[in-house]
Amino acid sequence: MPPSPPPASAASRAAMLQSVHSLASYSDTLADFLDQWNSVILDAASIAATFAVLFPGPEPDPKPLPAAEAQLSPAPEPERKPEPDLAPETEPNAVPEPEREREPSPSSEPERQSIPAPEPEGEPKPKPVREPAPAPAPEPEPEHKPAPNPVRERKDGDPSAAELDLRCKQMNFRELRRFVTAHVRDREWLRQVGPDALRRAEDPAWLVLRAVGRYYICAESGDAEAACMLLLELYVRAGCPRGRGQGHREAELRQEAREAALTWRSRLLRVSGRVGDAGAREARGLAFFMAAFGVPVEFPVQELYDLLVAADVSACTKVLKCSKLFVKKMRDVVVEMINRDMYLQAIHSILAFEFPNAFPLGSTLTHIMEKLEHDRKDENEGQASERDKEELALLRSISKCMEDHKLCLFEFPSFAERIMLLEERVGKPKQAFAGIKRKRTTEEDCVE
Repeated sequence: MPPSPPPASAASRAAMLQSVHSLASYSDTLADFLDQWNSVILDAASIAATFAVLFPGPEPDPKPLPAAEAQLSPAPEPERKPEPDLAPETEPNAVPEPEREREPSPSSEPERQSIPAPEPEGEPKPKPVREPAPAPAPEPEPEHKPAPNPVRERKDGDPSAAELDLRCKQMNFRELRRFVTAHVRDREWLRQVGPDALRRAEDPAWLVLRAVGRYYICAESGDAEAACMLLLELYVRAGCPRGRGQGHREAELRQEAREAALTWRSRLLRVSGRVGDAGAREARGLAFFMAAFGVPVEFPVQELYDLLVAADVSACTKVLKCSKLFVKKMRDVVVEMINRDMYLQAIHSILAFEFPNAFPLGSTLTHIMEKLEHDRKDENEGQASERDKEELALLRSISKCMEDHKLCLFEFPSFAERIMLLEERVGKPKQAFAGIKRKRTTEEDCVE
């Protein structure tokens, strides 16, 4: 008996396990590539079919062929004529008879020439039909254009909606990403049916996080990147539902989402230099990601505000407000902004996320002015003039932000009076509102 092989060492086992994992990841990548290639082929086939319908160029060529064949079909009729049967006297002529049958081919030609009389009638008939065909071609084009894209008019009862619902229930994140990528141009339809489909999943948070992966580092294509961002938006619109009875997975999911958000932030800093200089698309993607899975504690408050500004907060606030977790975080952020003297950012956030109950605008402006007045104690005249300019610039910026949200400045009289007082201290004699200031000063003298 040959001796048994020695047991494998721990290092060899680890190497073997690593090779197995690498092989599995390679097979997944290859499968994704083949699926993407298959989708490209299907798209090319659909485009070719669409062009074949919209531009029926080669159709007029095959049409005359059946007409000619129909005209040639009566040719065997002269062969059936009893003329050669009338002369059976000469039997040896039976052999040349087939030759005569071949000769009547010219005889059939005159017959066919007699037939062409109706042929010109048949020819002009298709011609007027074919000639106007290109003229009305632009009219049926709008009818054919929606045909290849009927998804835009789909409803919940459409088979595609059922397919999306099935993939969410099966927790198949790869197929979900492929489905959204294939229908990424039908955003409105996905925004209607997507949130409900995600709510029916066993663990929607885990499904979306796995489907999105780390696309912000290296996405398969532009459509795949847009699909991942759309998936995050749909999940936030659904209210960020969590899995039922998945408490053991919640801690792992939060840790993974935290690491992904901080990695995303580091990438923006490395590419753009600062978070505020990131592109609107990348900034909006990170904002949706943190709205879906939470804002890390390590994320600076100033950078969070800069991120929202870069993402065009006015365009994505409606989606962000669907996340209760993100709204709660923004309330804490506003408090921290006011404590850190970030007054303009605080007012902008209050107006953008509509926090009238948590932060009444009138009392918040009064609190800001009191803090500004308190910070100005123990300063000399030179410092006072500089602080007047800085405070005036700040209050004007706040008033501009209020005007952008269609709020009247004079609804807050103490705030408007503070601005006018600072304008008098700084002195703007060449401005158009100098006369109004003089009237107000005389009225104040009368009151005194």
